[in-house]
Amino acid sequence: MIDDVKDLSRVEKEKKLSRKKFTNFLGKTFISVILSAVIISVFTLFIVNDFLSAFTVERALVTTGQFVSALLLFILLQIGVYKYTSKNGSSIRDFWLTSIMTLITYIGTMAACTLLDNLYAMPIALSTLVLIELIDRRTATLSTAVIGVFMMIAFLFADGTKVFDLSVAVSAIVCNCMCAVLINFLEHKHYSRLKFLIAAIFMPLAMQPLVVTLTLAHRDLSIQILWNVVWCYGANVAAALVFMPLVAIFEGMFNIADDFRLNELCNLSNPLLKRLASEAPGTFNHSLVVGNLSEACASAIGENPNMARCAAYYHDIGKLKAPIYFSENQSSYNPHDELIPEVSVSMITSHTLFGEILAKQNRLPKEIVAICREHHGTSPVGYFYRKALTLKEEGDLAVDKYTYAGPKPQTKIAAIIMIADTIEAAMRAYMPDTKDEYEARINKLVDEKLELRQFDECPITMGDIAIIKQTIIEVLPSIHHSRVNYDKKRKANR
Repeated sequence: MIDDVKDLSRVEKEKKLSRKKFTNFLGKTFISVILSAVIISVFTLFIVNDFLSAFTVERALVTTGQFVSALLLFILLQIGVYKYTSKNGSSIRDFWLTSIMTLITYIGTMAACTLLDNLYAMPIALSTLVLIELIDRRTATLSTAVIGVFMMIAFLFADGTKVFDLSVAVSAIVCNCMCAVLINFLEHKHYSRLKFLIAAIFMPLAMQPLVVTLTLAHRDLSIQILWNVVWCYGANVAAALVFMPLVAIFEGMFNIADDFRLNELCNLSNPLLKRLASEAPGTFNHSLVVGNLSEACASAIGENPNMARCAAYYHDIGKLKAPIYFSENQSSYNPHDELIPEVSVSMITSHTLFGEILAKQNRLPKEIVAICREHHGTSPVGYFYRKALTLKEEGDLAVDKYTYAGPKPQTKIAAIIMIADTIEAAMRAYMPDTKDEYEARINKLVDEKLELRQFDECPITMGDIAIIKQTIIEVLPSIHHSRVNYDKKRKANR
């Protein structure tokens, strides 16, 4: 009964915290919702309506209806983005980016199809391409839907000098939205920039038969069929070409860790990694091995392997503050021999805090900044704690002074790096001779983290942990293999 009460209390606290986060999100994005609705409404009045007559008494209800429709659609977009991205803690940033891309795509689409005098010239796929890469597929789909619906509303209430055939407009919107959906489903997020661009250019070809079919359905047998195909395909190719510079601009502006940027950060010529290799070569080699392990583990449990590898490369950059205090960078001299355990622990544990500071100074993505701080959680530094116990004459010694400051891992990738980091460091110090001892040692190291409740604040499951352990058991021996001693081999042959 007591456990039930505790569980209920915990659930209520989580619900209250969730409501508080949602309210905070609404408060910080409400102004941008109204501003976006105003911009999209004014542009619509300017491009497809008689702008001055839109504010007369006769057109007041229509103009109000268009604004309210835009406001409701952006509120829908606001709620949808929060639902899809709240677990990542990036809802506000993602909503601003989604709003900007929705506005850019809508304005570009309406301008293109009206100025080029062909309703099929709609680069609706632009928003889809950018949001797939920088956020996720669901947000990209929602943005496409909002753009499509508001375009239908705009053409439905158009009252300018230019006359639009509503049925043709709807057909064109459907065709181009279908192109965007096709790209959304078939485009692979982990493509290189060139492959992503080539795929985005060739995928819209699959939708051109639909353009021909809908044009014929309007009983149009003229050369307009060819022009509709050319403009529809050309608009989507233009979207693919504009997509590249926009992604580069927004990933820098919003500091987003998309796969393109992660691959650039993993380049060993990056200044921070070059500095790590020069000043802390042992830590650098350790980070590369942890990167390989983390990448394999992330792939095994369905997480982003590029993020895991990149975060592992940078997780120990805090050791640049004083590399000599970490065993992998020492040769014969160990400065800890001259220090009391308390001072040694402070030097060791400070590398997570300094890593966070250094990562922020170098504008690394926030996911990597967090892992620099979280990869040790609140684990104790066992060696110096035991050393302090031997020096203490009597009584117990509080372990709190010999632990990392935390926080504990908040994501699956942070948990992966904690496990890979711990196992690689332990196996570098001592690799068991037999397979059974090797597996038992890995299980013991992971069980210690579980006993310390280091994974309580991240969504990782016991099934995920079992897969991670098995992956490391299979991958690590190939990394820590021993070389053949040819002298001994020759003697044995003799």
